[in-house]
Amino acid sequence: MSCLVRGLGALALLIGGVTLAEAGDGPVRLQVPADLAKGLAALPRIAAPRDAAEEAINAALARLDAKARKAAAECRKESGGRGSWERTVAVAMRGPRFLSYAITDSAFCGGAHPNAGTMAIVYDLVSGAPVDWTTLLPPALTGQVALATGMDGTRMVTLASRRLHALYLAGYRPKTDSPKAEAAEDAACREAVASGFDTPPAMMAWLDAREGGLALSFDLPHAVQACADAVVIPTAVLRQEGAKPLLLQAVEAAHATTAKP
Repeated sequence: MSCLVRGLGALALLIGGVTLAEAGDGPVRLQVPADLAKGLAALPRIAAPRDAAEEAINAALARLDAKARKAAAECRKESGGRGSWERTVAVAMRGPRFLSYAITDSAFCGGAHPNAGTMAIVYDLVSGAPVDWTTLLPPALTGQVALATGMDGTRMVTLASRRLHALYLAGYRPKTDSPKAEAAEDAACREAVASGFDTPPAMMAWLDAREGGLALSFDLPHAVQACADAVVIPTAVLRQEGAKPLLLQAVEAAHATTAKP
């Protein structure tokens, strides 16, 4: 490649407002829109997006908000106006390289019981697309990659892997010197998340800067929904399992600059 071509390429990137070295480098600044409805949180957007990738992420977040607003309206209609839909959103990592959301919904649209569910989505700040876990994690951890449908109809990626499930169980509610009643509840939950699976559960995954690792969760039957804790697999374990340096370095950098309460 000639010096002229390289120079023109660099100039084009500068005109676009971002260099390759800057793309996805460091944390992004977010702004939180007004709630979509009472108790229905909107997804924080990238403030002053620097490039086409960040603009694409904001556009995708707007579509997700529209889907949530529509689902909440349909819920109220189905319940004759008595229903409710609440949503909380946690930004689990805001760079470098990755923007990670964990979304929790709780809805009552009629029927015997309310429903609760968790969704997760992680964006690549360089490409503007949701991450492809198969490029960041080894096959033993991604297992069977599939799409699941969230409560509002959103399609999200899940990973069904025996090894990933085993790592989840290893970090789930460690045994402590808790009171007997709490210990009994924890024991029942440990049984609920470990048994009854002919195949590995389809797990949602997202990056968690505060805890420094890969967060995992999966849906459980209504009777044991309270047992559906998220578990974070630390980067030290992920490194031993063969996770890619790109993921490890980004999470470790984010973790180093994320203050814990």
